[in-house]
Amino acid sequence: MKTIAGDEPWQQWGADYFRALSTFGALQDSTIRSLLQTGKVMELSRGEVLYRPGDKTVGFYVILKGTIALYMHHHDRDALTRLYRTGEQLGFVDMIGLHDRWSTSVAQEPTVLVDISTDQFYELHLSAPDDFGLLMINLSREMARTVITLAEVIVDQSVLIATGRQDEGGGRKPRDSVAPADVDNKR
Repeated sequence: MKTIAGDEPWQQWGADYFRALSTFGALQDSTIRSLLQTGKVMELSRGEVLYRPGDKTVGFYVILKGTIALYMHHHDRDALTRLYRTGEQLGFVDMIGLHDRWSTSVAQEPTVLVDISTDQFYELHLSAPDDFGLLMINLSREMARTVITLAEVIVDQSVLIATGRQDEGGGRKPRDSVAPADVDNKR
């Protein structure tokens, strides 16, 4: 994991790039820059682990560029549960739920993200309440989309169980179906 100066991505990719990221949508440029400068911007290599089950939750991440896979350990194997892509948040549910990390997150390609701490999140609430409200809407919208996707998977599985047959290609293809990257056990 390599730490990057907070203003470097802004200078490299420009304001329009950051305005187009779903988590930062409609935020003022000054707020986005502040989140980058006071947060911890880092770059992960393919296969590098960001966090593991039991790690303390002290904030959440916004993926500035790249893809992170989320795995849950179940019955002696890791199962891919979700891919987080450029512009999406990762770990917000853990932070809001006030619990430790429950999964393993792994970079699927070189990935740049910003770590937004709980203190930084609270400070945004105090210093820029309008942008804090917009950020909360963006984060809530992403969580709502995830809930809908999970509901679709549950319905598909319920139908398969009820009919006693395997999917014969007629079901939905999961939007996040990919082969997992090799996991690098270094942190």
